[in-house]
Amino acid sequence: MPEIIPAILTDSSLKFKELVRKLEPYTGRIHVDITDGQFVPNKTVTGYNELREVEAAVKFDIHLMVEKPEEHLKEWLHTHADRFIIHAESKGDLMAVIDELHNNRRKVGLALNPETSIKTIEPYLPRTSRSLASGLRHRSKASGIDLVQFMTVYPGFQGGKFVNEVVDKIARFHKENPDIIIMSDGSTTLETGPQLVQAGVSILVSGSCIIKSQNFEKAINDLKSAVAQ
Repeated sequence: MPEIIPAILTDSSLKFKELVRKLEPYTGRIHVDITDGQFVPNKTVTGYNELREVEAAVKFDIHLMVEKPEEHLKEWLHTHADRFIIHAESKGDLMAVIDELHNNRRKVGLALNPETSIKTIEPYLPRTSRSLASGLRHRSKASGIDLVQFMTVYPGFQGGKFVNEVVDKIARFHKENPDIIIMSDGSTTLETGPQLVQAGVSILVSGSCIIKSQNFEKAINDLKSAVAQ
């Protein structure tokens, strides 16, 4: 059964805490979108302050849509967030960020914007890689990332338009890397969810479809039913 994770994107600390409380009864994990106003135009709460102050029986994904993720890690490592997604398009030493998160017992994934080539993340994939010389797969000693997140909208705002071309991109990646966990994020609905699962997605992040609904429990259960068909 594919996992459905509700997403929070807000610039209000009060709204953040309110949404966590309202979502907590219906999910075991919440996806927190964090933006810095540079990587994308809008700016959310810092997130780490809010997370320190909220008590909830859920786990947290932290999706860092930020220009320089290494500048944010110190604060985040003092929270109980256990999984982080950073963008392949970010600046800085991504491998150093991945290693620091792993060394602090956190899971880490790389996110790809719709226009970004899959080749961008090949150096960070676990276990297997491609030899440019022979075209053959070989074992890699590096632990690599724990998952790949495909953005199915252009990032920064909830409710963006679904980018259909990403579905084929996911299917190609899944065919070549069947053992890697694939997460999708953006415009996950009753219509797009089944397409994404068929392409190889096992974790679907849903923001506006759940948050803008009048009934969080029903919205989550409807999505679960749709992708289980």
